[in-house]
Amino acid sequence: MSTTRKRRSGADVACIFLHAGAGYHSTQNESIHLQACNDAAEAGMAILRNGGTSVDAVEMAIKVLEDREITNAGYGSNLSMDGVVECDASIVDHHGRSGGVGAVAQIKNPISLARVVLEHSTKQLTLRRVPPNLLVGQGATDFAFEHGIPVMPHDVLVSPAARDRWVRWRADLKYAEKKAAKAAGMPIKKIKGPTKVDALKQDIDVNLLRREHEAKLLAGTGQTSGTLSPATSDIWTSHSASVENSSRTTPETSPPTPESDVQIGVDPRGPPRAIAEASRSAFMNSTQKLPTLKNPRSSPDSPSPIMDLTEEDDPVINEVVMMDLGSSPSSVPHRQASVPRGWSDGSGDDDASSSTSTLQLPSLTPSPPDSSTPVNQDGPLDGTEDDADPDATMSEPPIDENREDLITDTVGAIAIDMNGNIACGASSGGIGMKYRGRVGPAALVGVGASVVPVNVEDKDKTTVATVTSGTGEHMATTMAATVCSEHLYHVVRKTKGGLVEKADTDDEVMKMVIQNDFMGHPGVKNSTSAGAIGLLSVKKTKDGVCCYFAHNTDSFAIASMHADEIVPTCVMSRNSGNGSIAQGGRIMRFKKRKAPSYPQ
Repeated sequence: MSTTRKRRSGADVACIFLHAGAGYHSTQNESIHLQACNDAAEAGMAILRNGGTSVDAVEMAIKVLEDREITNAGYGSNLSMDGVVECDASIVDHHGRSGGVGAVAQIKNPISLARVVLEHSTKQLTLRRVPPNLLVGQGATDFAFEHGIPVMPHDVLVSPAARDRWVRWRADLKYAEKKAAKAAGMPIKKIKGPTKVDALKQDIDVNLLRREHEAKLLAGTGQTSGTLSPATSDIWTSHSASVENSSRTTPETSPPTPESDVQIGVDPRGPPRAIAEASRSAFMNSTQKLPTLKNPRSSPDSPSPIMDLTEEDDPVINEVVMMDLGSSPSSVPHRQASVPRGWSDGSGDDDASSSTSTLQLPSLTPSPPDSSTPVNQDGPLDGTEDDADPDATMSEPPIDENREDLITDTVGAIAIDMNGNIACGASSGGIGMKYRGRVGPAALVGVGASVVPVNVEDKDKTTVATVTSGTGEHMATTMAATVCSEHLYHVVRKTKGGLVEKADTDDEVMKMVIQNDFMGHPGVKNSTSAGAIGLLSVKKTKDGVCCYFAHNTDSFAIASMHADEIVPTCVMSRNSGNGSIAQGGRIMRFKKRKAPSYPQ
C-alpha cells in the first residue's frame, strides 16, 4: 500500500513536524514514544487538511503529546519538590507574536492556555494598557479560570509513574543532603516534604491574602469598606451544594460573610472536584487507558495520596542507592501498555513496558545502536553523527538495554498551513524536584520556541521556526531557539574565535549552533550541569520546506507529515556519545505550476 497521496497542484502544502523530547528513550519504550509522535502528527494534519491554521495544528499536536503519560508535558509531568505538577508552554505564530505560561499548576493542557494568552495579546485593552504575552504561577491559573479553561485538582495531573519517581527522588534527595551535611560537619537538617503542605489550601490562603490586601487598598481611597467577599461565578453557583459539604474548601478560621453564604476563604476560581473523585476518574486527565493511582488506604474523605505522605511512608534511606550520571538505575515495577504494530519506520514491536525515570539530566552517554532509515528527497534523511569533539572528556560506558527513560524536558511542534503560514510551540513539565515557581525554557520565546517571520521584501519568502529541548537553564543562557533560527535564516555560523561567517550548508549551521553557540558558550562551559540540547528547525522558502534536527543527547524522537502523505514518518534518532552530534532532516519541494500557454 502506498503511503503517499496523489500530489496536489497548489504551491503550498500543509506540513507538520514535531518531537517528543531529547534525552534517552529506552529501547523497550521506543514504540510507545513513536506512537505518541505518530498520533500527534495525524491529529495536527487533520486540522490542516480541514483548513485549520498552523497555530491550530500546533496546539492540537502538542495537546496529544501532553495527554500521554510517557511524555514530560501536561498529564504525567515531573513533580516539583512539593509534589505539584507545574508546566510551561508557549506558542508563536507566523508574525512572531507569542503567548506563554510558566510554572502554571492545575491546567491539563498548558499549550491551550498559551494559545489563549496569544489571542488575548492581540486585543486592545482599555486605558491603552499593553496586553501580556507571558503569565506565570497563580496569575496564569486565575487567567485560565477567567477565560473558561477548567482548573483541575492537583492530583488529577499526577500519574502513577510520576508519583513513583517523586517518591524515589525525594528519598535520593534526603540521602544526598544527609551525606553532604555529614561530610561538611554541619548539623543534619530535616528536609521538609509536601507532607506538611496542602497545596490547595495554600493557594486558597494566598488568594485570601491578596483579596484582603486589595480591600485595604480600596478602603484607603474611600471606595469601599468592610470585608471583601470573593466574586461568585456560574461554576461556583452550580457546585454550591457540594462545597458546603467539603472540609477542604476553606480555612477553618474563615467565618462566613454577612453579605453571602459563600465563605471568605473559598477559592474565587470555583470549587475543585473532590480529590477522591479525581482518583476514581481514570479518564478525567488523560486520553490513555491508564488508571489514576489510588491509595489503598484512602477513603472518599481522605486527602490526596501525594499530600498525606509521612516520614514513615518514605522509602528507607539506607536502601536508597545514589546513581551517578549515566549509570543504570535500579529496577522498579513496570506497567504494561499495548502498542499497535505497523510502524511507518518499522519500529512496531510487541507490547512494551512503561517505566519511570531517575533524577538525572539527559546525559551525553551512548545509546543502543539505531536502525537505518532510507534516504530520499521526500523522505527522512539518515541521522548522521559527527566525529567526537576533541575537547570532550566523556567516557563511553557499556550499553545497557534495561536503562529507563530519561526524557526530562520539552515537547515541541512546527506546522505550516495551506496559506504558507508557519507556527511553532513547546510544552514541558520541567525537571523533577524543581523549586516551585521555576520557569522552564518552554515558556520563554526565543529559548524554547522561535519564529523568524517572512520579510515582505524577500523574494525567496524565507521563514524559519525552531523548537528546542534539553537543559533549560543553559538554553536560556544561550537563547538557543533564537540563535538557531537566525543562523539558519542567514546561513551563517559562529567560529571558535567568536566571529560570524557564511556557512556552506544548513546542516553545518545546525552542527555549529550546538558545538559553538551552545556547548562553546562560557555560561555552559563553566557550569556544573550537563549541557544537553536537541534542536528541531524548519526552513520554508518559495521553493519548498526543509526540516533539520540535531542533538547531542542519547536520543531524539521525531515525526513529520505533509498533506500528500497517508501516514506520518517517525524516527528515533540515536547518538553514539563521546560528545558527538547526531543530525538528520527531510526535504520537500513544492510542485511548480506550469505557466498557461496561449495560442499565438
